[in-house]
Amino acid sequence: MAWQQLLAELTAARQPFDRQLEWLCGSIKNNRVSLYCQKGCANCCTLAVNCSFPEALAIAQSLNGAQQRALKAKIPQLQQLSRQADNLKEFFRAFRAQLGGCPFLAGADGSCTIYPQRPFSCRALISTRNSSWCGVDFSSLHPQEKTAFISSLDPELVAFPSHYLAATQELGLKSESLARVAMRDAFGFSLTGNLLYLIWLELEHKLSEVISNGAAVTRSFLEERQLDLPFLLQLQSNQ
Repeated sequence: MAWQQLLAELTAARQPFDRQLEWLCGSIKNNRVSLYCQKGCANCCTLAVNCSFPEALAIAQSLNGAQQRALKAKIPQLQQLSRQADNLKEFFRAFRAQLGGCPFLAGADGSCTIYPQRPFSCRALISTRNSSWCGVDFSSLHPQEKTAFISSLDPELVAFPSHYLAATQELGLKSESLARVAMRDAFGFSLTGNLLYLIWLELEHKLSEVISNGAAVTRSFLEERQLDLPFLLQLQSNQ
């Protein structure tokens, strides 16, 4: 019953979130700032996405067989990247370079097949540059190119030094935080982490059922199966 209520609250939260996001983008456009996100513009979908477990659970429950198979095919490499990376920055870079695009992209235009269920972090990522910049590995740029790019950004508008809107990301973080708090209130702890890994844990291990038994049982379950991998999970207990 707790999960049913949490997922209902999550569904109810999406509509006002999307309305506020639309209002923010509209007000920014009225100030003659161009925004470039559109259907099939998927370079940002190569980024490692973090979310709350309730968001991942909602997606897991919506997936068809083909989507599940596409996801599961990426998990062994994702686990390997997690074990090999020395730090979070290195993990993010390896994720993007080696794992490829999101498994939930499909069709000739690379559209998102979980678009109505996508997490707040995806919803909130709005670009002030064309999509080619969303696919750039900035570590590979010449120093002069980096300097020119950074100097072109408005630090009052974007999440500096990125070219993504700050206001929408703040809205996304707030909404994700509310989902975490709701989970913590229901079960005594919250779980966040890599979107793909959280979904897989639900599909493969029915993690939502384990979570219902509390933080200690969940932590032991993950540790005993060597599933508590670096950079993929963050469990925060009230205790």
